[in-house]
Amino acid sequence: MAKKNLAYFIPGAIALVFGVAACCMMFLVAVEYSKDLIIAQAEYSYTGAQIAFGYKQTIGEGSLSMTTSILQFNLMAFLAFFLPAIGGLLALLFKNGLITKIVTTACFVVGAVFLFTISAYATVGMEAAQQEIVSHMTASLGIGPILGGIFAIIGAFVCFFKGTIAKTFSR
Repeated sequence: MAKKNLAYFIPGAIALVFGVAACCMMFLVAVEYSKDLIIAQAEYSYTGAQIAFGYKQTIGEGSLSMTTSILQFNLMAFLAFFLPAIGGLLALLFKNGLITKIVTTACFVVGAVFLFTISAYATVGMEAAQQEIVSHMTASLGIGPILGGIFAIIGAFVCFFKGTIAKTFSR
């Protein structure tokens, strides 16, 4: 009996690992802006943590330094990175029921969709001057949201087929 109960926690633990891995991708580059000018190449890149929690930049040194806010808190980016981890935690804590399967799978799927579309709403919390600069640049998706989205999709499959995977481990 104890072996069967342990086998039913294994898919939830696997889902939690994929959710945490997707969440950790916030520390990699999320959005890259670039523009090929005649003289030089202009580039900006922001990590997922900078987009989600905000980013301030200090210009100058010593008494002549000035701190300016570039990005503000972005709820969509925050949810993009933390929904897979929440889905994995719920998959680990709750038994395999229909509502649990729907909620945990939805957390992973919505997180993956938000991750793959982060370049579209990265400018939401951006200051007006910076938003004007990057509006003329080409935005591209970084490696963080791509890997995080892949981990979230795998986690969604694990949550959706949680009962089948548990039965496989209990044999």
